[in-house]
Parts: sequence; C-alpha cells; structure tokens
Amino acid sequence: MDTPLPLAKRLRDHVRLAAACAFSAVAVLYAVLCVKLTAVDMASDLRCGDGGCPRGLGPLVLWALVAGLAAGGLWWSAVKGRGYRSGVGWTVAVAVALVALWPGWLGFSWLRGPHMDLFSYQAPDGPGADKPLGSWAGHPDTGVVIRARADGVTGYDGEGRRGWGFPAPAGGAVCGMSADTPSGTGLLTVTTAESICGNRLVAVDVASGKQLWSKDIPKLVGRPSGGGSLAVVATADAVLAHDLVTGAERWRSPLPSGVVAVEVAAGPDRALLLARTGEGVELFALDARTGAAAWRFPMPVGYESPRIVSASPAAAVGDGRLLVFDEQGRARAESQAPYVPTTGGTEWLVAGDVLYASVPEREEREVMAAFSLKDGRHLWTRAFEHDWRVRALAADGRTGRLAVVTEGGYTHLWHLDPGTGKPTGESTVLRGLRLGESFALHGRTFVNLDDDGRLPPILDVAPTIGW
Repeated sequence: MDTPLPLAKRLRDHVRLAAACAFSAVAVLYAVLCVKLTAVDMASDLRCGDGGCPRGLGPLVLWALVAGLAAGGLWWSAVKGRGYRSGVGWTVAVAVALVALWPGWLGFSWLRGPHMDLFSYQAPDGPGADKPLGSWAGHPDTGVVIRARADGVTGYDGEGRRGWGFPAPAGGAVCGMSADTPSGTGLLTVTTAESICGNRLVAVDVASGKQLWSKDIPKLVGRPSGGGSLAVVATADAVLAHDLVTGAERWRSPLPSGVVAVEVAAGPDRALLLARTGEGVELFALDARTGAAAWRFPMPVGYESPRIVSASPAAAVGDGRLLVFDEQGRARAESQAPYVPTTGGTEWLVAGDVLYASVPEREEREVMAAFSLKDGRHLWTRAFEHDWRVRALAADGRTGRLAVVTEGGYTHLWHLDPGTGKPTGESTVLRGLRLGESFALHGRTFVNLDDDGRLPPILDVAPTIGW
C-alpha cells in the first residue's frame, strides 16, 4: 500500500508540471513564429545583416531557446517527482499552458514592433490607363484623397471608395496640377481638343469635386500654383494672377523680352518666377497685390536645374544649395549645409517655415534633412538604420508629426518630431503593399503614381492583427 505524499510535496509536483507545460507551450509558439518569420516573411534574396532579417528575430530565437531549456529542466524535475500521475495536476497544467500563450504572444508582439498591412484597395486601372499626374488630400478629418490622371481627376472618400470624378474635356486632357490646395481649392491646367497643353485653368473644390471656375488662357507654361488668395500661372509672355475664389483676373505681369518662364510659385506676400534669360537662369519676385516686379536674382546653375522651394518665405535651390531671400532679394545660404538635390527621385516637403528633403549621404544612402526657410540654417539630419532610400514624405495633419516612408530590406513608416527629427516611436513595418516606383502618402492612404495601370491606384493600411 502506497503512502500518500505530503500535501506540500504534491503541490510542488503540480507546480513543476504546470510550469513545464507553460514553458513548453511558449517554446513551441516561439519556434513556430521563428519558422514563420524566416520562411515566410523574409525574402529569399535578403540576408540577415543587410536589413533583411525580420525585426525581433534574433531575440525571438534566444527566448525560444531559453523557454525550451527551461521546459526541459522542468520536465526532468516533474518526471523525477512523478507529479505527472495526477489527473488534477494535468488539468491544471494544460490550463496554465493555454494561459501562458497570451503573455508569450504579447512578448512576440513587443519584440517585432508595430506592423501595418493592406486594409483595402482600389482595383487597378488596367494597362491602358492614362499617366497619373499627382495627388491631393482633403481635410485630415475626412480622409478624402484625390488622384489626377490625364483623363480626369478622381476623389476617394475616407474608406477608399470612389467619391467623385472630374473628367477631362472631350478630346482634351488634364496636363498639370497645383502642388497644394489652399483653402481646399485645387488648380488644374487642361488642354482642349484644339490646343496643346494647356490653354485652360480650372479651379476645383477638393471636397466635392465641383468646378468653381475656369479660364481660357493660351500658351500656359508649367503647372499652376495657389497661395494666399491667388491662383498664379505663367504663359509664354506673362505671369497672370486670378482670384482663387472667383477666378477674376487680379493682375498681369508681362515678361521682359527674351525671358522664358520655367516655373511659378504663389504665396500670401509674393509670387516667384523662375525663368531663362540671356544671362542664364534668374529668379523674379512679383508683388502679390499688383504683380509689380520687386527684385530679380541670378541663380547659380550646376549639374542640376534650379528649383523654387517656396514663395513665402522666398526660397529656391541652385547648384545644390538652399538659398533664402529677404525682402530686398538678398540671398542667404549656409555654406556647410548638406547638398540638396533637385532632380531624380528627390522628396521635398515644405511645412510652415521649414523645408524637409531627402539628401544623399556619401552616395550610400539617403537621410532626412531639415532647413529653415527664414535664414537657410541646416536644422537637423536624421539617418535611418538599415534603410537606404527615402520613398515619401508627408505632414501628418492630425498629430503634427512628419511621416517618412523609407526602404531597405523592408519598407518602414516613421513618424518624426518636426523640430528635432527624432522618431516619436518605433518605426512601423509596412507589409504586403504593391507600391510603385512613385507614390504619395496621405495619412494611412497610399496613392500609386506610376505610369503603370497594373498597380492599385489607392491602398489603405491598418495595424496588423495576428502574425
């Protein structure tokens, strides 16, 4: 006849059995997750150390080994004490093991960090679709996104569904759009059946898609610009300003002889014109109220063409340097500031009095740099670990942070403090998105801008649920 074991001994045996089952469950969970991360998530052409390892894989492997070793030791102790003979002990042990999976899963979620994947998308336009021109965003609270193509402009509501459409005129095309939408008004240059691009300026309410006004203007050059209360365009022989609300012409500033307009930008205080002259490339400043010439400045020209950054404050880039101008047109630049490119896949964002730009670093990777548009100072530079390319920039209207999409072994979404460039948290891994070579980011919506109708025009992302 067996002598019953003391109560304390039985409890210790049950605890060892429960702990062995719990650590075994966590070890199996982590082993399965390690296989999933390496066999499914990691692309075959990437290696650990090149940014190709899924985030958290190393610590996960370590914790899987620790849990496995702990489970082995506890099982040896449980078998030695024969605690496995109790049916009650097994019932409790299995329950504890199932409960242990939850903190184990939370630990995995913490190790891998935040992830987002595809939530919804629009069906691709097809291989015959016209070339995308760009995108706008409505008010941040609405989630409205607008995508323009040569055959028209389409607005999508906050859930990614088509909300409104603005088609190009019969036989014509949309050929240019403003970079911004001041007061919720977007500007388009349109060609009609009888002209080359473009001969019509159209103002559109981005919330409803309603055409506010249109003006026939021959020989338009470049894209229109909205700023303050003005819609400004350049033609072959003049710079014209119209009222942004009504379309009434405010002023017309003829171009001097031999001047060829390249680009215009409008602001509350002035309009800027970048033009080719007999002296090279010059920047002209025009008074926003009258169109009278205020000053002109010969732009330095290097391997890349100059480009206007902002009209108010007045700033431009020439020969890889940021130039900011005072009221008299005197330029200021910081000689030690990073090179600012103006061609290729350069990403720029002007928010308030600051320019944010992707800048190459030693021809190895791109970093983010911020520059003051008040005095040209270089404010900060931010590098991204394992990521060598900046793909998109956006100002997060809800949080006031700077959203940056970078690409390395994986695609990451960062949120930076605009004042310091420091990340406000861990980057978010973007998974399973069919993004083209060119795209824009508006909140949690990606807009593909590639000249390829095989990609979804609109992609919405959401936090990943599950593994």
